[in-house]
Amino acid sequence: MRWLLALLVLANLFTFALFQGWLSPWVRGDREPQRVSAQRSPERLRVVPLDRLGPARSPQPSRALQPASAPPGPGVASEAASAAFAPDAGATPDAEVCVAFVMLDEQRAGRLREALQAAGAQVASTRIEQPSSYLVYAPPAFTRAEAQQRLAALRAAGQGDAFVMQDGPLRLAISVGLFRTEESARTLVTQLQERGETGLQIAPRGPVTVRTRLQARWPDAAAAAAAAAIGSRFDAVPRDCD
Repeated sequence: MRWLLALLVLANLFTFALFQGWLSPWVRGDREPQRVSAQRSPERLRVVPLDRLGPARSPQPSRALQPASAPPGPGVASEAASAAFAPDAGATPDAEVCVAFVMLDEQRAGRLREALQAAGAQVASTRIEQPSSYLVYAPPAFTRAEAQQRLAALRAAGQGDAFVMQDGPLRLAISVGLFRTEESARTLVTQLQERGETGLQIAPRGPVTVRTRLQARWPDAAAAAAAAAIGSRFDAVPRDCD
């Protein structure tokens, strides 16, 4: 231990002597004035104020260290182009609106048509011949006995007011019922067919009344809002087109 302690003391003494410059004749040091004398062309040095150096510039990262951006995938360009030219998802194109007026007499339909066209609608009209009633009947039988047999079957099916027609082009036919609308007549035919009574027919009866159906087409819903106001002037109720 003694020799180690002595060695440390000698090392400290050597270091102290070196920094003090005592060993400069044998060991070269960097203390003044030796360092000043070792400078090359000291007359070229100039002291410049800081305000003449301009604003400090932040160091730019090395181009080699910058992360390379990933190349766009094959679908990126096409998706960007599609997004640029695609229409707005929230925008909905105006759709044509159709408003109908049904069962109008010819004179009233003519005035309503003119008013709708003046308001910018495209109007189409359909002529409807409406009889005053509709007859449901079984076709004429060949003999009176056959007609009576069919009459009994219809009354058994629930048609107590059925009867055999005695004259005219439907002589020996079975009258089953007389209805104001064709829809009601077809409903009865369907009910009797479910009970096994087939072959029934429907024929218009009485004077025929001519009615007109109008269909007004508007470019958008805002314009079609005027249809109800126009129809009310002619006692016509608007409805959706079929």
